[in-house]
Amino acid sequence: MPAEQETPTNRRSRGARRRPDQVPSPVERIPPRSGMSRAEVIANQRTRIFAGFAAALAYHGYEDTKVTDIVELAGVSRATFYERFESKELCFDAAYEDGVERLTVAVEAAAREERGWINQLSAALRAGLAFLAADPALAHLLFVEALAAARPARLEHERSLERLADALRGPVALDEGTVSGETARMLAGGLASHLSGRILAGEAESLPELHDALFHYLLAPSLAAPRTTDERRAAAL
Repeated sequence: MPAEQETPTNRRSRGARRRPDQVPSPVERIPPRSGMSRAEVIANQRTRIFAGFAAALAYHGYEDTKVTDIVELAGVSRATFYERFESKELCFDAAYEDGVERLTVAVEAAAREERGWINQLSAALRAGLAFLAADPALAHLLFVEALAAARPARLEHERSLERLADALRGPVALDEGTVSGETARMLAGGLASHLSGRILAGEAESLPELHDALFHYLLAPSLAAPRTTDERRAAAL
């Protein structure tokens, strides 16, 4: 009898799978003669490659994910992959930056709808958790696999935490001298670590349920610091 053909659904893992209980889903392809321009086709291919990469990562992990896994799930050829990216490492960097940018847009849009830092923090956190819950594979890429990727992506992850720490310090008029940069950095690191653990455990879709607990965790240092009554009222506006 001929040997069973290896497919994305029956391929044996090259290492310990991140999520052995799940099989990655293929990414939706472009219909033939879709009427897209060349630029639109390229943008669509990049999006599919990113989604295919994220799906493969959640199943195999960074070290064991191969370009073959990515292109099978993305529905593109190896030639197309290498037209867009010179290596798996550079593709991951681009996928990470794209994911962070989309997460940032969602978070900042939610914050702009509110007045006062406390309300903005709550809305931003809620939007961020909802964004991650809607795309567990991307959440896995951003908060789990970024720690196992090559140095450029790891450095970008650290820069993302620094930006988060800056946001957690709140308005300078209220928080300068109360919540230090180091405290904010520890808050950002703690938040990322907790999300990483939940996502790795396969609980990305339930992240919005953590809003209240995480909100109080992030807010606690600011509220615990000595302030005048007027400052506390201003923070709640």
